[in-house]
Order: sequence, then structure tokens, then C-alpha cells
Amino acid sequence: MALNLDTLLEGSPAYGVVDAKDGAVLFQRPGHEAAFDALAAEVLDASGADFEAIPLTDDGYRCDRLFVAPLREHRSFDTR
Repeated sequence: MALNLDTLLEGSPAYGVVDAKDGAVLFQRPGHEAAFDALAAEVLDASGADFEAIPLTDDGYRCDRLFVAPLREHRSFDTR
């Protein structure tokens, strides 16, 4: 199933959403580490066509936040 950015930005029990300047930050809720890890893997895999996702960590080892930015404009080098 394709990942819907609008639905993703609604949040869930496993993660919250904070509005950022050029996108949003998805943050892991305590006690939902496994669910957030699965979501982060899915979001990073789907990143590219409609949005860009960048994993963020506090300790340098485990992703506990994702910065997600919608790609509204075509890149200047895009030939489509």
C-alpha cells in the first residue's frame, strides 16, 4: 500500500507530529519504539517522489524522529 502523506501527518498512538518550517517532524512516543521503527522504515523507503524524509537521532544510533518535507516543486534538473 502506498504511503499517504496527509494521513501520515495526522499522527497516531505510536508517534506525534510537530509542524516545522519546511515540513514536519514525526517523533516517537514512549512505549511505542517497535511501531515507530516500522513506520520510520516504511517512510524512508517511500521517500523520494512526493516527499523527502530525513532520520534524526539524539544518540547517533537509533532514529527517534523523522523530518518529512513535501516536494511541491519539480527540481530544475527533472526532465519530466
